[in-house]
Amino acid sequence: MREIFGSRDGSMVGHYQSILQQAGIPSFIRNEHAAALSELQGPAFYPVLCVDDENYEIAMELLQPYYQHSQQAAEAEEWVCPQCGETVPGTFDICWSCQYAKEATPP
Repeated sequence: MREIFGSRDGSMVGHYQSILQQAGIPSFIRNEHAAALSELQGPAFYPVLCVDDENYEIAMELLQPYYQHSQQAAEAEEWVCPQCGETVPGTFDICWSCQYAKEATPP
């Protein structure tokens, strides 16, 4: 077995597993419930998506676009809303405070 993806966010690991399942690639999540059983929340307890060695290359190829999208979202810079002055996470296209659209022209 080989590890494909591990994260503190178990829902992301589950999402990647569902992508593999839809493609017919068998997989399992190691440590799926370990974080809930321990007060320790370190990386050793994070859920990890695993596949058989013979499916590793195709699984990595299939998930590559999702990795790139996640990386781009993580690197997105915060922006300041020109309408209300709130700092908004870079992954948001609309201000969480006043619903100003990021791409809109300032009022």
